[in-house]
Amino acid sequence: MKTDPTLIYLKDYQPHSFKIIHSTLEIDLEWERTHVRAIHRVERQMPGTADLELDCERINIDTIKIDDQELSPNSWSQTENKVVIRNIPDRFQLEILNNLNPTENTQLSGLYRSGDMLCTQCEAEGYRRITPAIDRPDNLATYTVTLRGDHQQFPVLLCNGNLVSRETINGRNCTVWDDPFPKPTYLFAVVAGSLSELRDTFTTMNGRVVDLRFYARDQDIEKCKYAMGALKRSMKWDEEVYGREYDLDLFNVVAVSDFNMGAMENKSLNIFNTKYVLANTDTATDTDFLNIERVIGHEYFHNWSGNRVTCRDWFQLSLKEGFTVFRDQEFSADMGSPGVQRINDVNVLRNHQFPEDAGPMAHPVRPESYSEINNFYTVTVYEKGAEIVRMLRTLVGRELFRKGTDLYFDRHDGQAVTTDDFIAAISDASGVDLDQFKNWYKQAGTPEITATSEYDETRQLYQLHLVQHCAPTPGQARKESFVIPISVALIHPEDGFLPDLEGDDSAVLVLDQKQKTFSFHGITKRPVPSLLRNFTSPVKLNANLSAYELGVIFRHENDPFARWEAGQQLFQSCILENIQRLQQGKECRYDNDLIELVGEVLKSAEQDLAFVARLLSLPGESWLAQLSKPIDPAAIAGARLGLQQKIGATLYDQLTASYQSLQSRNTGMISQEQIAVRSMRDICLWYLASLDIETTHQLAISQLRESMNMTDRMAALSAIASSSSVARTSILEDFFQNWQNHALVVDKWFRVQATAVQKDVLTTVKELCKHPAFDHTNPNKVYALILGFTHGNPSGFHQSDGSGYRFLAHWVTELDPINPQVSSRLVSAFNSWRDMIPVLGKQMRNELTQIASSESLSPDVREVVSRALADPIDK
Repeated sequence: MKTDPTLIYLKDYQPHSFKIIHSTLEIDLEWERTHVRAIHRVERQMPGTADLELDCERINIDTIKIDDQELSPNSWSQTENKVVIRNIPDRFQLEILNNLNPTENTQLSGLYRSGDMLCTQCEAEGYRRITPAIDRPDNLATYTVTLRGDHQQFPVLLCNGNLVSRETINGRNCTVWDDPFPKPTYLFAVVAGSLSELRDTFTTMNGRVVDLRFYARDQDIEKCKYAMGALKRSMKWDEEVYGREYDLDLFNVVAVSDFNMGAMENKSLNIFNTKYVLANTDTATDTDFLNIERVIGHEYFHNWSGNRVTCRDWFQLSLKEGFTVFRDQEFSADMGSPGVQRINDVNVLRNHQFPEDAGPMAHPVRPESYSEINNFYTVTVYEKGAEIVRMLRTLVGRELFRKGTDLYFDRHDGQAVTTDDFIAAISDASGVDLDQFKNWYKQAGTPEITATSEYDETRQLYQLHLVQHCAPTPGQARKESFVIPISVALIHPEDGFLPDLEGDDSAVLVLDQKQKTFSFHGITKRPVPSLLRNFTSPVKLNANLSAYELGVIFRHENDPFARWEAGQQLFQSCILENIQRLQQGKECRYDNDLIELVGEVLKSAEQDLAFVARLLSLPGESWLAQLSKPIDPAAIAGARLGLQQKIGATLYDQLTASYQSLQSRNTGMISQEQIAVRSMRDICLWYLASLDIETTHQLAISQLRESMNMTDRMAALSAIASSSSVARTSILEDFFQNWQNHALVVDKWFRVQATAVQKDVLTTVKELCKHPAFDHTNPNKVYALILGFTHGNPSGFHQSDGSGYRFLAHWVTELDPINPQVSSRLVSAFNSWRDMIPVLGKQMRNELTQIASSESLSPDVREVVSRALADPIDK
């Protein structure tokens, strides 16, 4: 290790001595030399130094003026990331002229080139790469911005706020924008290029007409229509559910091909990765459509939960992201199936956030320190943060929660605040003491709940004993008790739900101590406890229920999550046993009752086919890995595939009949009903394809040939890519030839091969890295192919000879100088090295050590590598 990353601590937070009140910017856009004239109205807000320190990175400063007087060179100085102006007054006008090169900006932070357009990404610290500024979220300023550019190269010039004027002078277009709402620098945005436009309007609940405009390249503009509809649904939902009305006359969305993230909520000018805005049934899957609706909603909801009320510092990131993820989850649930949405939420937590909480990058939802803030845009901050908000609603109730969010928005409109301020608003509105609840923001780790029970038939008393424990995490060896709401129902195999203490079918128990006993009186028969219904807390639960008890819950529960969870536990019990048997050289063993239960589900007359598809899905390999340490990826994959094949073979006729019936109902259209039909059809195909026989090969090939949309194609192509079909190679090549002009479809083509279950998958991935369609400077391509392999194909990546690890290490070091954010995301695949079987863990550690020896690692990658190699508790 060459240099330990420099840490920034929450405890050291101090407001900046100065505040920029208003910024007037003039930006003359050129591909390689863009000029910026920034005029700021600045006031002192804290006593202290007479020097003004501004953030500044990778830009050239021409001149600096104070109150129209140009400063001499000895009055200011510039370092790699700061500009210091000495001996300034308490109130003044600051003018800075600088220039920058957008084309050479491969990090995609600040102002950069994406094909034939220029665009920005300023969160978290990109604005300083445009012009020197107080580039931190607690400096909120109003903006007036003038954009100029060649009328042929940049016919469209967009910025935040309302458009004041547009004109063309001497061959250069000019637009002027006014944003009256104070915002931090991270919400500043500019887009310039030759773009087509899709227009619509939305009338708010108070009768204002808002112009809605989507911008994309000409060949893609028609693919924005679904996203436009999703935006209008989002705006209506936010008015109805939260009472939040849009506040400007114009809302713009731009689709960009080169983008590190999913999308960005810049005030009135959302910039989206094309993946989350472009869709039609020919090129996008059902999952794509659902994700577009969710992300469109997420970014729009930020207008209040993030823009009008923003975070004071980056430690408070979950204040805006956790709350907004919760909002987008509820929006998606209301637009589709609430049960399926909740299961999807939990799957993300278990397969991605729980491992993060158990690994070297574990951190509280409100971190205490960081080296590179880009590394903390995590599933902990986002998804676990959303679960914290959900628990708050559970604890205080829906009506008081809404009252609390209204108070939060009203109290803090136009401010930069903290998670404590959010908790205070909910507490003040509800009258509930939430002081201990703050431990969820302060402490890392996933609490584990152990549940035991006893029943006294004579006294008709059922007692439930709950114990909470949270394992040590980096920097936090000891944990205080969490406040954990647990929804409980008591079920009898013959009588169904039994009443709780208050006569209802279920109750919410609050575990706020290390251990607690809950008593239920008047219980005439020993019940089966259904615990953690609707996944009311982000915890791991060990209730030690028998297969019979899980079957009772599966057959009688009306809570979708609880029913799904019972099935998952039955599946995982079988898989975990067979992991051990494979490691011992024994054949796998299967429970006929489990197979029969799957058959029952296939025969059932369930109305929500999307939910049935979830019931039939096996636990993911990432979740199974957490339950079977040390992790043996080959054994996990083998045991899981074995159960998949056993179900496919035993229920072959039933699965085939279901598949054919569902295929006949497929119209190719986008609707909740049709999406559900296809999801159920494709789970049947998934089981059948695992048999890897000629009849199932032909089933997939027929679906591909007769496909009516991209969902049909990708389900079939995925089955073929993991098969031994002699037509496999030619089918994959034909697919590329047919879709090579559609970048997002090519991404799917890369990913389906990267995640294929094939012995030579690494060889395939290496060859695809040389393919003309692969561009290692484009994040979407890297995420589809390289990340798809390293993070989405455990058995392929974790080769016993370490070849997968060497492949990843090569790309980490190759991409780090180009785009550190992408590289740091890739290197996280090594974080689990301590949990692997020794032969794999040692090789992973060796590659980490080799990466760490580099003299020129970015702060992004160095932080991840340093934490992975450090002591697991003390770092």
